Amino acid sequence: MTAPLVTPFTPASTARLQRGQFWSLPLDNGRFGAGCVVGRFLGRKGKPSRRIFLAGVVAWIGSKPPTRLDLSGCRLLDHGFAHIKSILETGGQVLGTADLDFGELPEAAESLSVHTWGHGVPAVIAQKYAATHS
Repeated sequence: MTAPLVTPFTPASTARLQRGQFWSLPLDNGRFGAGCVVGRFLGRKGKPSRRIFLAGVVAWIGSKPPTRLDLSGCRLLDHGFAHIKSILETGGQVLGTADLDFGELPEAAESLSVHTWGHGVPAVIAQKYAATHS
């Protein structure tokens, strides 16, 4: 039996990432956005990657880092494949798990089905959203 996942934690790989987990995206104006785990990236022979995952940016902006309650029921602005460094170089830690609105998004996807993001793309998406929704 596996021990319950304690948050916050700093992921070293995608092994402990689960759908709905989220991290903080500090913005230039001192506010915060939120990134989340949508699902797994299926690589060769359908095997999940240890470094790449399906990430999302949540339609949420706040004056402090997000909590599970802040994000409950929020929809996603966008999603794409991201490297684990997307978490490490923005918020740094997975803060918890929220009940997000994933719509029709799958829990796993293959490489050609979704675009790939650079490490800072989730923060850029949240920054653009904050500019019009603050």
